Amino acid sequence: MSRTNSRRGALVVALVVVASAVLATGVIAGHFQSVDPPSFHQALLTGEITQVAVVQTEDGSPGHGIFAQLTQAGHLCLFEAPSATSRAHGGACNPVDNPLNGSALSATLSYDGGPAIGDVTSATLFGLTARGVARARVLMSDGSSREVKLRKAKVGSDEFQVFGYRFKKADLKRGIGPTAIVAFDANGMELGRQPTGIGG
Repeated sequence: MSRTNSRRGALVVALVVVASAVLATGVIAGHFQSVDPPSFHQALLTGEITQVAVVQTEDGSPGHGIFAQLTQAGHLCLFEAPSATSRAHGGACNPVDNPLNGSALSATLSYDGGPAIGDVTSATLFGLTARGVARARVLMSDGSSREVKLRKAKVGSDEFQVFGYRFKKADLKRGIGPTAIVAFDANGMELGRQPTGIGG
């Protein structure tokens, strides 16, 4: 677990990936192998970038895109950014032949402010799931949950399910934050979960 110069933090077995100009946020990423930020920055200079989702804002202002990139170094990177060409982005990478590191899902939580939930001004959860995942839900600190829409996306020759979810500011102001994201199969059986590292 590590933190970067711009208050970006990584969760257990996680990597925070940051380009030279970063969003002023924290980032918590799960199930990704550790790669040092300079290596990540160099890797992102190569490879095709594909937008796989858009995360809308509550006020109707332009949302951030969720982008996937296959690098020449053999990694699949997933990151959030205002645009594909923006150098203000953060996310994580894994070997392209094992992008979920053996898990049913992997998520990155990007947030502004903190560290207390009540001091977070915006938060976005994004990531990938295995093909067998039928739905995913985010567990909140007040005992409620939020459904996360899954979207099929093709990156290179492979197909994945991706998601991007922006949390309501009203919840954050009341100190209600995400504690974990859980993946389920079509019968409602839990396939895996990932704690967020905040919200509890």
